[in-house]
Amino acid sequence: MILIAYGIFIATTYWNCSKTTPQACEMGKCGFSPSGFSFVSDMKDNCCGNTLCEEDYETSSDCPEDCPSCDDNSKLTVDSFSYQTQKCENIATHYFIEDFEEGKTSIDKKVNWKIMDDQGNKVLDCPGKEIGGVQNDWGNFGYADWTNYKSELRFKLVENLEGFGFHFFSKEDQGYIVDIRERKITLKKGGQQSRVEVSLEPFDFKLDEWYVLKTEKTENNINIYIDDTQVFEYKDSQPVNTGQLRIETFGDGHVRLDDISIKK
Repeated sequence: MILIAYGIFIATTYWNCSKTTPQACEMGKCGFSPSGFSFVSDMKDNCCGNTLCEEDYETSSDCPEDCPSCDDNSKLTVDSFSYQTQKCENIATHYFIEDFEEGKTSIDKKVNWKIMDDQGNKVLDCPGKEIGGVQNDWGNFGYADWTNYKSELRFKLVENLEGFGFHFFSKEDQGYIVDIRERKITLKKGGQQSRVEVSLEPFDFKLDEWYVLKTEKTENNINIYIDDTQVFEYKDSQPVNTGQLRIETFGDGHVRLDDISIKK
């Protein structure tokens, strides 16, 4: 009787398991254990949204409709750095996201900027250099029509504290700049040719220590954070509402960047 009951139980668990419908980007099979059959799932390696999107992959027959468009200005899924747990139906719109682990970047970087290993992680190494007698360098990414986005990146100052500038909503000679150098952080408005200081705060930046910089802009309200601590809260009476992003090194400044995320 016990064996018959156990056999019925096993058959029931297999029946229930066989009716399991995989979620988007998920595949799997019924696996057996003494406690019965259960659905063992895995994520499709190349499914749009499961990893960084591959060009034209959204045309593949096994790429679910609820995944974002792979070639639509880098729209990716939530939690894009955790490939094992990510599911396609949990969608947020990212304009841009890079962790450099594949050893390449779409940032329009200068020749002396390179991807390198930093304690087991791939990062973008950005040293300054002399251009036209001025010590600086630039790296651009994004598009001039991007609007209403939040940005986040990790940075580390190396060699010295001469620092770098992070430009957002940058368009011609307009935009905003977070200027990080020495032991202060400054919010500026302007562009490459001219800029004005909006606010300045002392900050005890240390060499070879990772920090997280976040910028948020909603209409005319701008908030800047370092490691989740709010540094600036600024209301602009004449806001710049669209623009791309730039990384700028100052003088002999040398910064390393990782995990750049630009999302709506």
